[in-house]
Amino acid sequence: MKIFQALSDATEMLEKCGVANPRQDAEFLLSHVLGKNKSFLIAHSRDDMDPIRSESYFSIVQDRSMGKPLQYILGVQEFLGMEFEVTADVLIPRPETELLVEAARVLFSSISNPRIVDVGTGSGCIAISLAVLMVSARIWAVDLSEAALVVAKRNAARHRIRSRLEFLHGNLLELTLEELGEGTLDGVVSNPPYVSEKEFPGLQREVRGWEPRLALVGGERGLSIYEQLIPQAYRCLKPRGHLLMEIGYDMREKVLGLLSDGWDQIRVKDDSNQIPRVVIARKRQ
Repeated sequence: MKIFQALSDATEMLEKCGVANPRQDAEFLLSHVLGKNKSFLIAHSRDDMDPIRSESYFSIVQDRSMGKPLQYILGVQEFLGMEFEVTADVLIPRPETELLVEAARVLFSSISNPRIVDVGTGSGCIAISLAVLMVSARIWAVDLSEAALVVAKRNAARHRIRSRLEFLHGNLLELTLEELGEGTLDGVVSNPPYVSEKEFPGLQREVRGWEPRLALVGGERGLSIYEQLIPQAYRCLKPRGHLLMEIGYDMREKVLGLLSDGWDQIRVKDDSNQIPRVVIARKRQ
């Protein structure tokens, strides 16, 4: 089978199964199997494919047609211009989360040797990006999933900052409070699970069927992690320390309602689609 025919057949297969960008995904997958870029596929469209590679190609095309995210098949996702390994044990990093990292960078860059905890680190994209952007920061990355921490550690090694991060296996900030004590942190950052149980069945099949439920669902109303994290963060933070959290599209007022006594300078940043995306709150003196 020639390259152009393989691409045509794969595109048709993906289109029939409702994949959003069938031609683009077919090209990404073939580039992955051949270890070549798109220009090569065009220039060599009439080259014959090796039967073994052809079999491998249509095997992963079948995976994609069943809804497996492209990022899990390729094993990587770009985030803030850096490449992160992703597996089905971690949430796929989204562009919206880059806003959270940038807000944290702005807040903490003026602090000498800031101490920051990333809660629910997953792939490590938040903690690692902050470590790359702020070389003087001391950062802890926490996750309840041991499998996710394995991936995060590999990503830290990939970006050569493994020695500058500490990884903790635990539930939210419980272990951090035990190890570091109260009032010791300059910042807590988190992209918590915020999908409600009711919303979960309506998610895209790529998300619902493949990404870890633990990293997606935040209880009946999507608020359960915020309800636990906010008081824990208050105990962990120094006076004037900051809590930064990503939120769902309709959660602004719900989350702000949880930030009552003890917090000030509360504000919300919108993403590029003008959707409230990041809540920032400062612990009062």
